[in-house]
Amino acid sequence: MLTQPFGPQIDRCMTYQPSDKALPAIVIDHPTQMVDDEALHLRAEQITDAILRLLNDQEPENPSS
Repeated sequence: MLTQPFGPQIDRCMTYQPSDKALPAIVIDHPTQMVDDEALHLRAEQITDAILRLLNDQEPENPSS
């Protein structure tokens, strides 16, 4: 699980140790610390939605920002 700005770092790491298929990463909006209650609830919804998608053999969606 990572925040949106750090997705490219995972891609760089995977060039050294490639996988047969894409790894399902849970990506949530940034930031995650020192946010108001509304933003905290939105992050929790993103995590919950991503977990449910993984349990249903679907890829997690990336945030739109």
